[in-house]
Amino acid sequence: MKKTFFAALALTVALAAVAPKPAHALYVYIHNEAEYSIELPDAPLGTTIWADQDKAVPYLENPPKYGSIGEIAFLKRVDADSGDSFEVNITFLKADRDFLLSMTKEKMLTALQDLYTASPLEDMKEVFSAGTDTLKWATLTGYKVDQANALHYHTAHYLTGLDTIMIVQVQYNLENKVFQKYYETLAKSIKYVGK
Repeated sequence: MKKTFFAALALTVALAAVAPKPAHALYVYIHNEAEYSIELPDAPLGTTIWADQDKAVPYLENPPKYGSIGEIAFLKRVDADSGDSFEVNITFLKADRDFLLSMTKEKMLTALQDLYTASPLEDMKEVFSAGTDTLKWATLTGYKVDQANALHYHTAHYLTGLDTIMIVQVQYNLENKVFQKYYETLAKSIKYVGK
């Protein structure tokens, strides 16, 4: 009996050693009250946004006066060899119907452009898509060149749902192929999941 157990254990270990491993593990980010999910290369650090916090609540015109109204999630991965970084900043907020109905293409793209006022993007492109009811998606992309003359890709997505908004900002060195794959996976994975 012991011999059979150890033989089976040895076979399991041998198969695990040769089994293909994923390029990188993924973490599906979705707040309990959010309507969109996103696949990230790792779990982000999250900070709750409270209605009575000292800082102004971003994006909302008339934020709720009580309780938890959202979250800011941040993820940064650094390549130990090159020093390149991959950064994701997600802002999730509950929003009332009047606010969501008022969100036009111009308002959403202006909110994204405001993120880069201090340091404008080069070759900026804008995309907008409207779904049913208050479901809308605006995207802004562009590039920046750093002091080492490396090209960095920047993008921001503004997603509206039926009760929430989510803003996703990403930046990384375009020459880093691993980070390029991270972004391709992230961009394809953003989906509306409802509540």
